[in-house]
Amino acid sequence: MITYSEFTRIRRLEQEERTLTKLTNETIEEMKEYIAINKKSLEEAKKMDDQKRAEEISTQIKNAINAFDQIITARMGKIATMTIQGTNLDQARSNLTSEELILFDNMLKLVNEHKGKLVREIKEIPPRELQKIEPEENTNKIVIKITADVPRFVWKNNKTYGPFSFPNVIEIDRDVANILIKGGKAIGV
Repeated sequence: MITYSEFTRIRRLEQEERTLTKLTNETIEEMKEYIAINKKSLEEAKKMDDQKRAEEISTQIKNAINAFDQIITARMGKIATMTIQGTNLDQARSNLTSEELILFDNMLKLVNEHKGKLVREIKEIPPRELQKIEPEENTNKIVIKITADVPRFVWKNNKTYGPFSFPNVIEIDRDVANILIKGGKAIGV
């Protein structure tokens, strides 16, 4: 028969260790049995009108359920991490309960499907031209693509431009753009 100290020992191990602790279906059943026995004792204490004993047992039940919840939460976090990272899969399987094994396999399937879909999508992306942006009417600015690094400079209108780094797409005054294009530092888009 499992005791409350065993609940806390398992909880501490799950929370402190990076790997899954060995938790069997039998251990889970013993934990359930511990709760069931304590609930029966609580009923008996209430029937005997022993308030103090009923409060003690009620606290034991709450603490055991809380410890169990923390154990399961820690284990699920580890299972999710292992599933996503794809590491220690054999070790993970050996320390899982039968219900956790089903969860693990389903999560692994979903993660692999999602990852595979995204990788296929990115591999199949066709090349695309830069979108040409039409300058607004009555504007003296155009869009260019920088093809080489351009240091900061002051233009004849006393405005400072740059620095611009390759590759970059910018909107700039038409006359400055023409100089950058003629100098081989940019191309029109």
